[in-house]
Amino acid sequence: MPSAAKVMSLVALLFLAACGGSTRSYLGTAPVLSTRGPDGTVSETTDLNGDGKPDIWTSFREVEIRKDVKQKVLISRSTDLNGDGRVDLVTAFDDKGDVSREDVDLDFDGRADEVRYFKKGKLERVDMSTQFDGKFDVRKFYEDGALVVKQVDTVRNGSFDEFQYFAGGKLARVGWDRDGDGKPEVFEENPALGE
Repeated sequence: MPSAAKVMSLVALLFLAACGGSTRSYLGTAPVLSTRGPDGTVSETTDLNGDGKPDIWTSFREVEIRKDVKQKVLISRSTDLNGDGRVDLVTAFDDKGDVSREDVDLDFDGRADEVRYFKKGKLERVDMSTQFDGKFDVRKFYEDGALVVKQVDTVRNGSFDEFQYFAGGKLARVGWDRDGDGKPEVFEENPALGE
């Protein structure tokens, strides 16, 4: 007599086949379940660790690049990094398939602690919750992959009061907002930069 788990697996596969879903596996990977939505987007789930639960959820659309030749363009990918059944990393993609945003749950509590923003696939900004409480108290800005400004909410009141400016990868100066208007009034240059 088949076990309940085997019966449920068979029922699930039959249901997916009836709904237009398909399963397949690639050499060296876990099975992938693929479904097509009414808007033409394709969703795939992958069980990497073989525990019967999805670890990666991917959405994409197919774009015709030449007659009868289609290419997958990613829309989003969600990943369970630690196998607890909850999403820990969500990656969104722009119309060209380049990364536009990443939300990362660093302490696996179900809430993003770091959000990374990209433009044309290049990192532009990172917001961080250093206390893992959902309040973003550090913001970093990048140009051509290099850190240029770091803003810190040192008193954790919801506004940035310390501004660190970088040149050539080194801290050049620090500014402080003393009156709470969001702009630094007091500055200190980094004398080590001139050496």
